[in-house]
Amino acid sequence: MTVITSIFYFVIAIGILIAIHEAGHFVMARLCGVYVERFALGFGPRLCSFRDRVGTEYALCAIPLGGYVKMYGEDSSDSKNEKIEILPQYKNRAFCDKKVWQKFLIVFAGPFCNIVLAWFLYTFNFMYGVPDFKPAVDVTDDAGVAAQAGFRNEDLIVSVGGVEVADWEEALYELISHVKEDVVVGVRDNLGKGELRNITVNLSSWNIDPRSTDLLNQIGLDSLKFRTSGTVATVVEGSAAEKAGLMADDRIVSYNGQSYTVWRKFSEAIRENPGKTIELNVERDGHLLELNLIPDVKSAGDESIGFAGIAPKTENVDEVFFERSYPFGEAVIRGGEKTYRMGIVTLQIIKKFITGDISVKNVSGPIGIAKGAGLTASLGLVYYLSFLALVSVNLGVLNLMPIPVLDGGHLFFYVIEFVRGKPMSQAVMGKLLFIGMLLLLSLMLLAVFNDIYYGL
Repeated sequence: MTVITSIFYFVIAIGILIAIHEAGHFVMARLCGVYVERFALGFGPRLCSFRDRVGTEYALCAIPLGGYVKMYGEDSSDSKNEKIEILPQYKNRAFCDKKVWQKFLIVFAGPFCNIVLAWFLYTFNFMYGVPDFKPAVDVTDDAGVAAQAGFRNEDLIVSVGGVEVADWEEALYELISHVKEDVVVGVRDNLGKGELRNITVNLSSWNIDPRSTDLLNQIGLDSLKFRTSGTVATVVEGSAAEKAGLMADDRIVSYNGQSYTVWRKFSEAIRENPGKTIELNVERDGHLLELNLIPDVKSAGDESIGFAGIAPKTENVDEVFFERSYPFGEAVIRGGEKTYRMGIVTLQIIKKFITGDISVKNVSGPIGIAKGAGLTASLGLVYYLSFLALVSVNLGVLNLMPIPVLDGGHLFFYVIEFVRGKPMSQAVMGKLLFIGMLLLLSLMLLAVFNDIYYGL
């Protein structure tokens, strides 16, 4: 995945999301009889533009990080709070002359269309068929949070906090939405064939770190996609394993007097004994051999770890791989359900940011989105569309937050106007919009900083 590829798919993604959002405002404005002066994708200098028969200008601008719909009469007062005169030819076509419910619908239509886009994309994917894998677990730490809660190897997660989950994406997002809480997780052992068990997991110690390559390992879990055996698959030339006499197809029987159980524990013994002798019993061609393995010493931050240079034989756990594919009617329902759950999870995660349960280090900006766009595009169309749907849900929900400058802030103003019977004063609205702009700029700067500091 190159930087150019990431930028290309980022521009495609952001272009679609902005176009759909602004099209919602535009179409609803037209339906409400408002004259739209300009429909623009991007900000800054215009690269190209044209006008339709009613005089609306359609423009493509140089900075692809947003867009806008300029409606006639949107600013009904000037900087001195004096009402601007509406030209006779635009009477009854000015935004400021429309009823409150019409203004509300025009503003609401933008984020609503982002949510509808997500629904459409999820529906398309469910009809097309999404390669997926079930949330089966491998317990990676016998003293970890998950093991203490009662997770066992090959448990299948079927629900989190009472919400049913079908794949790892859903399970992970639901778990993240319960960070710093106790959450009840429904599991079935034997990859889903066993009895249902409800276990309570304490996630108070779980820190969502953007630098972590595997969030689940922090609580002692991993996704189970393949099984490892005690049989050696490869031995790196010149490694400690080769010097000890290990060969491919050797089967580890015991190490330092401990019987071999799982490769993870054997690997931990190697990591924890850099430069120290590990006495091995291995089976080769039906014969038992005694070997001495002295792991090479490697630096990992401030500590030294052992490295042997061997890998085990693995086999896929076929039972966890499946394809989510439904007929049209069910795909529409499933797509709606997924959009709804992702919207709720987004709200829960926003709450976690506000309360400090999730660090603001996890706020991502355009660079993070570009990396996600490039990565998912490299995996295939359905993964890219799923990524697009997720970002679209996030964009829709975030825009509905009652923060001045965002659509949700304007909707809040219209609710107040409806209750009071008259709009808020321009002076008060101006101050609130200024505060909202500062908050938004601060958030954007934080996101870009996180992208550069944690993401690159």
